[in-house]
Amino acid sequence: MPLDLNDVEAARRSGVALDAISAAQRQHAREHRRPAALTAREALAALEFEALLVLVAAGNLRNGEPLCDDDFERLALAQRRIQTLVDEVNR
Repeated sequence: MPLDLNDVEAARRSGVALDAISAAQRQHAREHRRPAALTAREALAALEFEALLVLVAAGNLRNGEPLCDDDFERLALAQRRIQTLVDEVNR
């Protein structure tokens, strides 16, 4: 139900209006709340896995095995995941 300031005495209008604005801001914040971030343990586990993948790819290159397109795409995904973790920590 929308607030009609004409129904409120003149001396209280500004207070009522500010209360309505505050309530709307709180409701907006509740509705647009970010999902919970990863815990530090979860972030480190993800980082550990992506680092292991990079190490395996580096070992393969060291042994003269070229990267195929799928390998390169997976390394690019690892970089994006690591960057996501960095961005989360820096926000």
